[in-house]
Amino acid sequence: MVFKSIEYEPAKPVNYDKPPRPITNRPREEGHIIALVGTPQQGKPSRNPLEEHLERIYQVDNDLLGYSLDGKMALLKLPQNDRSFDQYIALPFMKGVTERKTGRTLLIVGSDAHHGEAMQGQFDGMIWKPDDWKQFGDTIRWINVGDTRNGFIGLDYNPAAKQCDGVATCLENVKFLATTLLQVGYAQQKRLFLLKPPYIAEQDIGKKLRRRGLETLADYSTKPMPKV
Repeated sequence: MVFKSIEYEPAKPVNYDKPPRPITNRPREEGHIIALVGTPQQGKPSRNPLEEHLERIYQVDNDLLGYSLDGKMALLKLPQNDRSFDQYIALPFMKGVTERKTGRTLLIVGSDAHHGEAMQGQFDGMIWKPDDWKQFGDTIRWINVGDTRNGFIGLDYNPAAKQCDGVATCLENVKFLATTLLQVGYAQQKRLFLLKPPYIAEQDIGKKLRRRGLETLADYSTKPMPKV
């Protein structure tokens, strides 16, 4: 599974034998942490929204993060990825999104739904029209590779992005996300990388920040953010 979840998906051949995933607006699920849960079938993640459900959860743990492996959703080796990330190959892959200011967080487990598909009806300002118009409200989309302690959190950082693009637009956004993820169950030593999608490749600014000692969730949560 590649990091094809923030805005720029490369063109793919159309499979006319595979029906498009229908747009489904589910009633809002209350709670600070919620999950869109699919049931993997025959070693593949769910692609049928009628077989997926939203539920409220209270803590992120390793069982939840490992659930996607039932659908063989794991980080794969691709030539476009930074080779430094090869150490994380075969670890479970999951998508998440967190609302700025409130910290309300949605996880996507057992399903390969796009962020926008899963977010419908759950966040204010969300518009998901894949061939026309996308807005992601006041949120930051991210990915998780690994468990609560090992692996990494990856997100797009783009100061030029609009607030509704679903990316971190300043380092204070990154700090807020790191703090939120610590509060919901991630370990302090979990690493955080600023990536440039659609592949697992680190941004130059992320490398510069790591040289300044910003690498883990605890680093981003507790240390002052430098001017960049």
